[in-house]
Amino acid sequence: MLRRFGKRVCAFFFVITILFMGSGLYIGNIAYEHFLSAHWDQILGVENHTQDIRPIQRAERRFGWRKTYVAASDGTLLRGTYIEAERNSHRTVILLHGLYQNRSMCLPYAEIYHNLGYNVLLVDLRGHGESGGMHTEWGIREVGDIEAWVQWLRKEDQLSIIGLHGISLGGAMALLYAGSEQGSQLAFCVSDSSYGNILQLGKDKAFDWLQDPKAIWGVNIVAPFFQAAMFYHTHQFLSDIEPLRAVTHITVPVLILHGSADELIPAATAEDLYQMCGSNSKYIYIFKKAPHAVAIEKNYNEYRRVLTDFLEQK
Repeated sequence: MLRRFGKRVCAFFFVITILFMGSGLYIGNIAYEHFLSAHWDQILGVENHTQDIRPIQRAERRFGWRKTYVAASDGTLLRGTYIEAERNSHRTVILLHGLYQNRSMCLPYAEIYHNLGYNVLLVDLRGHGESGGMHTEWGIREVGDIEAWVQWLRKEDQLSIIGLHGISLGGAMALLYAGSEQGSQLAFCVSDSSYGNILQLGKDKAFDWLQDPKAIWGVNIVAPFFQAAMFYHTHQFLSDIEPLRAVTHITVPVLILHGSADELIPAATAEDLYQMCGSNSKYIYIFKKAPHAVAIEKNYNEYRRVLTDFLEQK
């Protein structure tokens, strides 16, 4: 009698567990889809200039800069602009813009590098500007996208010496690539206003947006199922697209920049990235009173000096 009762209890809990796991995986899959397609501009409170490509188009026409493209591994067409150095040079930098921006954002940075004798490649990240894709994938595919651009540059010039400079989302993508196996071939990496942990950033901003602690509890409960859904779709975990983890694998010279008045991503994140970075040649600079990703606008000369010093020291 007791044995039969025990079997029924075990069967009951087995069914409950299956139902719980099934529901969790279903919810986790929905959470993963929302992670990719959410209105992050509203959650993070950033302006959306993704489709405003007029500045780069005007510059291309005025200076005769070369429009170019590559196909990502999944077939997505990625667009960019290539600016050759005035004198023959093998040094090239790839510039990566921020979330809900496009390659127009990188024009001030391009000017600095061009004046230093670099070739400059400005690219639209997937889901931005003229590149294909519906949205950012937070590094799931972007590391491969950057590698496609690196290979394009090497076909243009087999002696290319390539560096990366990214701002905000682009800064995070630069760190992810620099921390990858392919990234060990870079000449340098500059990351300006990068986040460290995308899940933590999302939780913090979701709380600010919703003002409901229950939402954060919900995120914590769903997180394991979200991770399972992400691995099912991408064969990657969230830790694989976290800059704080990627920096531990970086071996090339790194410059981490941030603004002390950044209210979107605190300057302490830059300190964490610097401390965790595995490079033997790493530098950090915090611009006083600079909000998120606008240090170059607030003090162009200081930004140019810091960047130039780094490029000469490395």
